[in-house]
This record gives sequence, C-alpha cells and structure tokens, in this order.
Amino acid sequence: MRIHVLTILLILSACSSRDSHPGVAELIKASQEALMLRDYHEALSLADSALALDDRSADAHFMRGRIYFELQQWDNAEAAYLAVVNIERDYPGVRHNLGNIYYGKRQNRQALDQFLQAVNDSAAAMSWHALGTVYDVLSMPDSAVAAFRHAIVLDSLYAPAHSSLADWLERQGSYSESLGHTRIALSIRPSHLADQVRQGRLLVRLGRNEEAVPLLQDIVARFPRNAEPRYILGQALQQLGQSDHSSRILAKADSLRAIEQAAGHLANTANRQPTNFQAQVDYATALRRSGRTEEALKVYLIARALRPNNIDLQFHIANAKMALDRLKEAEQELLNILVADSSYVLAWLSLGEIYAKTNRPALAKEAWEKAIRTDADHPAVQRMIRQPPTSQQ
Repeated sequence: MRIHVLTILLILSACSSRDSHPGVAELIKASQEALMLRDYHEALSLADSALALDDRSADAHFMRGRIYFELQQWDNAEAAYLAVVNIERDYPGVRHNLGNIYYGKRQNRQALDQFLQAVNDSAAAMSWHALGTVYDVLSMPDSAVAAFRHAIVLDSLYAPAHSSLADWLERQGSYSESLGHTRIALSIRPSHLADQVRQGRLLVRLGRNEEAVPLLQDIVARFPRNAEPRYILGQALQQLGQSDHSSRILAKADSLRAIEQAAGHLANTANRQPTNFQAQVDYATALRRSGRTEEALKVYLIARALRPNNIDLQFHIANAKMALDRLKEAEQELLNILVADSSYVLAWLSLGEIYAKTNRPALAKEAWEKAIRTDADHPAVQRMIRQPPTSQQ
C-alpha cells in the first residue's frame, strides 16, 4: 500500500522570518495559502519566485520541501530540505521533516537519525511520536513504546501518540490497555476512522460483542465500502450466534477486500512513480470507486500539479467535490472547464445538477439546454433526455 506519511508522522509547517529581501516573505505567505488549498502548481511557482529573489532563502527552500512532500516526490523534497540545512543547520523543523522524507523512502535508519536530532533540538510530542514509529518499524519495541509514552507525557492531548501506543499494545495482546488509549484518542479526534475500527475490534477481542455490534454497524453504515469494519462486525455476529447474518456480512467483506487489494496495487505504482500522471489518476479513480472520495480528491490534486490544464482531470476533481458536497468549489471547477472548452458537454450537465441542488432552476434549465445544443447524441445527454431531472419535469 502507498505510505501516507502524514497519517503517521506529522510534518512541521512553521516558516521563519529571516529573509532580508522584502518580497520573499510575501511570496512565501502566498505559497502557504496556495498549499492550504492544495493548489500545488501555484504554491511551487510562488516558492520558486521567492528563490529567484534570494536563492539563499532558507524559508523558500523549506517551503519547496513542504510542497514536494505533499506531492510525495521524496527526492525533490529531500533536496529542498538539505538545502535548508546547508544554509541554516538549526532551522526549526527541518530535521523532523527530513525524517519524514526518509521514512517515506523506506530509509528507516536515516529517518531514525533525523528524528533523534529533532528530539534533541526540540522536545516536541510529534517528533517523539515519529521516533517511536521508526523504532517500531525497526523492530525495537521497548524503544518504540518508551517514545510513544514520552510523547504523551509531553502532550497528553496528542492523539496520534495514543493511537500508535494503542496499536502497539494490541499487538502485544494488552487489549484492555489498548482500548483505554484508543478511547482517549477518540475523545480528542472522534471522527478518526482507524481509531473507531480499532475500538470495535478490541471490544470483539475482549468478548464484549454486544457492545461492539452497534458501534461497528454505525461505521459500516457511514463507510459501506470499507472491508475491515464489516469483517469485524461479521465476527462479532458470528460469536453472538447469528450465523446467517454473519455469513452474508463476511461474504460482502471479502468482495470489498478484493477491490481494496486492486486499489493497493495502483497505490504502489503511484508511490513508486510520483511524477507519473496516469498512475496518479488511476489510483485516485480506484479510491473514488471504493468510496474513499476524500482520499481520491487529494490524489487527483496531486495529479493536477503534474498537468494543471488537463480538462478531463479537472472534471474528475469537480465530480469528487460534488460528491463531498463542496458544491461552490465544484461549480467553479466546472466554470473553469467551460471557459477553456465551452463544448465540454459533461461539464454543462454537472453544472445544471449543481444549479438544481442550489435552488437555481432557471440556470439549471439553461445549462441542460446548452448540453443538448452542444451534443444531443452524447450518451449522457440521451440519458438525461430519457429521464429528465426533477426540476425539468
């Protein structure tokens, strides 16, 4: 599976104000804003502009490292952070971020060295948690659990440390203690899916099936295409003697696992080839089809950094935002497509759908009529003609 470093090791995001050129700080601020919107192409362009003004700007190199990290272009991110070290060896956060890069590249010994420097430079919970994660990967369990516990001592509300400690305790068979840390993590970030699933799994392992079933049923209802909670639910029902119901749920979980495995193969390709546009699109599309729309959108936006003017990709992004009910953003994506190509019939159809959902029936009708005039023989247009939207009937 593709390594999602940010879900394990958090990247610092503080820039300093050491640059003397008056335009550099403004460009970096604008780059940060673009990065927050996941407009990677614009963010990188602005960071490059800052470097054009001052190629010794540690802040600008650090910003480039952050952007390339988000794009999972590990080599480029590493080069940017090493440039920071060459300019300012003790730049805040650079060791932590280099550790993230080496972890992403599976160079775990190098990652360990960087995180050790990070915890020596600053007693931050996130760096201790990151250190523990690498110790765990390197099969150094005593060091790992000590680092996780130290992170919690530094910041008792740092949920990732509680989650990682809960994972470690579960693997050791300490289910009750693991459940305790899982519930602390959930009290801090209630919507975290992995913690929710772990809670259900631990309750089943502790024989508390009646308590686990409603929690797992809720997860399955909210994430119907996720195999693991459905599989655990099937186990709980089986232990409660509901064999027929359990069998149906387990069969569905098996089919979902096959879909997830296919997505996993695409994830590996995308991870190995971060600048391969089609690999990113294929992986994002697989995520979307498996119901992981938020993740799909992130990968589509990574692909857009590679080909910012690809209209088909823009349409994928618009559809993902529609599915996430981010209608205003989706509408702007579609309008941008139609500025570039007014004959893109699918954009007219989707735009009409957004107008209808946002109580603008006249604009919806106009958009759908435009789709018909543009290409009446298009299969999607024909489907709309055969089954007109409610606001058209």
